[in-house]
Amino acid sequence: MERGEVGKDEKGAIHDAFGKALSTDTMQGFALAKPHGYAGDFEIIDRIYQGRMSGDPELVAWDRYYHQHAAPKAVRNRKLVLHRLLDELSARKPNARVLKIAVGPGRSMYEWLVANPESRISFECLEIDPAAIDYAERLNRPFLDRVHIRQGNALRIRPKARYDLVWVAGLFDYFNDRTFVRMIRRLMPAVGEKGQLVIGNFSNSNPSRAYMELLGDWHLHHRSEDRLQTLAKEAGVEDDFYVVNGEPEKVNLFLRLSR
Repeated sequence: MERGEVGKDEKGAIHDAFGKALSTDTMQGFALAKPHGYAGDFEIIDRIYQGRMSGDPELVAWDRYYHQHAAPKAVRNRKLVLHRLLDELSARKPNARVLKIAVGPGRSMYEWLVANPESRISFECLEIDPAAIDYAERLNRPFLDRVHIRQGNALRIRPKARYDLVWVAGLFDYFNDRTFVRMIRRLMPAVGEKGQLVIGNFSNSNPSRAYMELLGDWHLHHRSEDRLQTLAKEAGVEDDFYVVNGEPEKVNLFLRLSR
């Protein structure tokens, strides 16, 4: 099933045919309903992170099906990518500063701090959704001496400080190419010496794309490794200062830019 094959009316008929399987009691139904008003909200991301299963026995198989898809696996894997970067950063610079943009549920940060309670790394976070901020602050309550979350629009950010890591995992694949390049240019000055800006973007080889778009109405700007490299060049980053790699599923790619 490719993009453009299913019209609005046909899509509505398909959704109706699913009935209870597209209720908010299921992962796919919750993603489609968008109760917080936008795709990829903090709650659906945290349900993916935790492998949430419906309490209705008739719907458990649907949630099991959802979680075995490549895209949810890739979302869970990006926590591991961040944790690995934080491990490396902590060993190199124990009092490092991290800027986390679009913090969402804050679980990836929380899980690393639980495993590293003595860490002196500090996290400054930006999030536009007040409900997400409340959720992330409650989750990270034991670590609020090191975790600071403020409300703001990422598109308007102009960081004045320098950071050892700027992490943006689930935002840039909602941007068109022009905005993508503009945001790189805006964020690179915030990267300190030996630091890096890490941008997550779903690959155009994402095998879950049709499922996400048809049943979840969840649309992203999927990009290839070559395209991410091209956008880095367009932003003025020299060849020796960027690299693209991915999590184990190779569905979520990461553009890593350094100074």
